[in-house]
Amino acid sequence: MIQLNHINLTLPEFSLKDITLEIQKNDFFSLIGPTGSGKSLLLEGMMGLIPFSSGTMFLENHDITTLAVEKRNLALVYQDFALFPHLDVTQNIFYGVSYHKIPKLTAQKRFDALVSTLGLEKITKRRPQHLSGGEKQRIALARSLILNPNVLLLDEPLSALDPIFHEDAKQLLKKIHDDLEITVIMVSHNFSDVLYLANRGAIIKNGRIMQQGDIMSIFEQPNSTFTASFVGMKNITPICRQNNHIVIKDINIEIAISHPPGINDTYMGIRPEDISLTASSSNHFKNCFQGNITKITSHGIFLNIYLQTENFQFEAIWPRSYLRDHGLDIGKTVAFGFHPESVHTF
Repeated sequence: MIQLNHINLTLPEFSLKDITLEIQKNDFFSLIGPTGSGKSLLLEGMMGLIPFSSGTMFLENHDITTLAVEKRNLALVYQDFALFPHLDVTQNIFYGVSYHKIPKLTAQKRFDALVSTLGLEKITKRRPQHLSGGEKQRIALARSLILNPNVLLLDEPLSALDPIFHEDAKQLLKKIHDDLEITVIMVSHNFSDVLYLANRGAIIKNGRIMQQGDIMSIFEQPNSTFTASFVGMKNITPICRQNNHIVIKDINIEIAISHPPGINDTYMGIRPEDISLTASSSNHFKNCFQGNITKITSHGIFLNIYLQTENFQFEAIWPRSYLRDHGLDIGKTVAFGFHPESVHTF
């Protein structure tokens, strides 16, 4: 569907370097990375708003590297939705129709369908200053979708929304993708949103692609300490190989793993939610430890628990109810463990 081959884009203080990506038809593909990593810049380059310094871009096997923006059949929804304040909802949605030479009858049919699908019937005469964040998002989506693009580009579509609208907006994006069978490329730094919406993606850092592929593979099998940390893995530490086990480097702690580490694997990581509280006499886990709780921090309805063993501090995420049910407190010694399958090496 979309191929980027060795893309470079140079600005005075930042550059994209050797970006090669393949996005398949009907993918919900997410570009993930920290703020300032080049995600939005890559999206604008794909849209044709900023020319690439070198490399090629193909859409359905057609070279569109130098094609004008309006001829690419791509649509971009910005983070702030970029609605025209002097136009009402209907005028905003219809804005691009004339530029793309869409017949009036075709445009009206698309408008009616989108207004119904997105629940905009009661606000078509309002102006943006009288709309909520969720309403603005739906109008920006309608303005793009009325053009019937091959690919919908979304720049942080959920970050400007209040928490109340956030979950509804995620479900809306999923419904649009499923119902319209459209290819979507979404920029995000929120991995929980990406896990819900995307099937494939890429992680970008300082203008370079660090890892790409199936979203769950990136989530469960990160290829570097940066990627592991970015997708929420904790307990990242150097390791040494020892028969069918690994040993935390410079510390005499043996960790059972489900399969031998790769020949170049020198680190391990364990997701904090995979570490479980257990009775001290339990041998349910092959990896069992006792640790002293040194710190407890709130993580929404969950708690980050820091567990100091003799030589290593583990980090776990447990439900807030554990405070009451198990009497957790700083200074208390508890037994905990994790399965070999929960240990990832890279």
